[in-house]
Amino acid sequence: MNDLGGHPDNCIFCRILDGKEEATFLYRNSRVSAFLDIHPLFEGHTLVIPNDHYVDISDVSEESLGEVMKVAQEVSNLMRKNLGAEGINIMHATGRPAGQTIYHFHVHVLPRRTGDDVEFQSWWFSRSHKASREELENLAGKLLRK
Repeated sequence: MNDLGGHPDNCIFCRILDGKEEATFLYRNSRVSAFLDIHPLFEGHTLVIPNDHYVDISDVSEESLGEVMKVAQEVSNLMRKNLGAEGINIMHATGRPAGQTIYHFHVHVLPRRTGDDVEFQSWWFSRSHKASREELENLAGKLLRK
């Protein structure tokens, strides 16, 4: 691991919550915080995190996950109302292959506008294929194995 996460003592988000690093908070209570990303993909790009240290989606408690998503919804509504966002992406990465670089569970809330030059949809469809019903049934069987 690097200094961007892993153990809470080395976690940039934990340092932000402890006041050892700066952040511009949009929301903060005893369980969840939301602050503007220092490397925004779009104006208003916000991170929503549980205040307790969890590494990723597999680690975060159900209660904290629910609180994070509730705050992500509130931030999304603010982006639509006050920034004129036409759409919202809520993104999360677990593990290095998925792009996780900070090992404190978090979601990115991204305000989107027509023509903002990032085309997730065209990328998504250019990389995917239409799965057959048989493929989907076989995959479901694999995922649901006990």
